Amino acid sequence: MPSFKITAPDAALHPVLQEKIDNKTKPLGALGQLEKLALQIGLVQQTLTPALKRPALLIFAADHGLAREGVSAYPQAVTAQMVLNFLRGGAAANVFSRQHGFVLKVVDAGVDAEFPEAPALITASLERGTASSLQGPAMSLAQAELALQRGADIARAEIAAGSNVLAFGEM
Repeated sequence: MPSFKITAPDAALHPVLQEKIDNKTKPLGALGQLEKLALQIGLVQQTLTPALKRPALLIFAADHGLAREGVSAYPQAVTAQMVLNFLRGGAAANVFSRQHGFVLKVVDAGVDAEFPEAPALITASLERGTASSLQGPAMSLAQAELALQRGADIARAEIAAGSNVLAFGEM
């Protein structure tokens, strides 16, 4: 699997960004957490004029075999029901995405169900759920590496489509 290098933001930008935030027409710190978030985004993007471009929410959905052992709060069928709800636009994540201009995509990463084709659905399933970890490994090392690679490829595709903000969820 390819490695990724994450570099630390240039520390010299911190005081310049903070000064820009502090010099807005408002009392110092009046916007609370929003000011911290603005500083963080500016540092991550390494700019005094950060912008959120085509933000995307990727919800990865899969079933784990351990659910067959009766340890989950809900039956395994709920995963498929929620995926359909996401695809129909009826979940809280859909409301958040609409309100904040996020593209929402659902990744079938191994749900034990068949789904109709949908523009917001990405099929990346290796199998229809994992094995039960009470009976042995839930998946092989090769399966785990392939699943991680598929997730990275999906993230890269969103970036290539113009997203500079990726949020992740799971079901």
